[in-house]
Amino acid sequence: MIANRHYMLDAYGCVFEQANSILGVNDLLVQITNELDMEPIMPPFLIPFYYCKDAEDVGVSAYCICANGSHVTIHTFPYRSCYFVDILTDKFFTEADVTNKICNQIYASSITTNVVDRREFDGFDGLIDQGNDFGPHYMITIEDIDITFEDMFSWLDQIAPKINMQAISRPYVIFDKVNNPSYISGVLVVAQSHIAFHYSIEERKANLDIFSCSFLENGLVEEILHQSFGGKERMSLFARGSKHRIQCQNRSRQSRIEKEEAWRSNI
Repeated sequence: MIANRHYMLDAYGCVFEQANSILGVNDLLVQITNELDMEPIMPPFLIPFYYCKDAEDVGVSAYCICANGSHVTIHTFPYRSCYFVDILTDKFFTEADVTNKICNQIYASSITTNVVDRREFDGFDGLIDQGNDFGPHYMITIEDIDITFEDMFSWLDQIAPKINMQAISRPYVIFDKVNNPSYISGVLVVAQSHIAFHYSIEERKANLDIFSCSFLENGLVEEILHQSFGGKERMSLFARGSKHRIQCQNRSRQSRIEKEEAWRSNI
């Protein structure tokens, strides 16, 4: 069965050097997939994004695609002292245990987590604040559909400009097995976020995630999805980075130094 348990972590007050460490982000990605026994089907993929218009938007984006249509993604923002982690899996875990493991790797003074079952949640998070939150996370389920490897690559390759997002990679699409594959999975890294696509060949069902760093025009994503999948999609929407602007106002150089010193003293 395609993975449906989705863990989200939004963290603020992190240490600059940790959030800016490619090796540290890689280690966290490997630790999560190993300890949850997620069976990676590819090596970790990391993209340092240091050429954006706003210097405070720089950071590291990373992902690993795993068995049964699952993945782990990490996005760090060293100058904004924040990072975001997503785990989509079919494995059992406790929210507290995973959160503790992540925070042992990358320190943060403020943590928000959420776990949803994508089979049950349908609708919109009523706490969305477009003026202050980081951005929307669309979770889309598409049923009774046929998707090929080429279809997925083409869709991911063309979607970013349609929804006003900046792709910083070409799509990475992979079968879960060389022979007789059960799943097709793909990820497109966009500026500060990602789009992930998983398709179960047997179930003829797909999970699609669109995680954006800014809120999009009303109805734009819904319209594009309807054009692409003919109304077979079901969508949920979550706001990520609650009070992002407010929390990022407390990221002065001195406060970062104090947080880094506190972190060092704790270890």
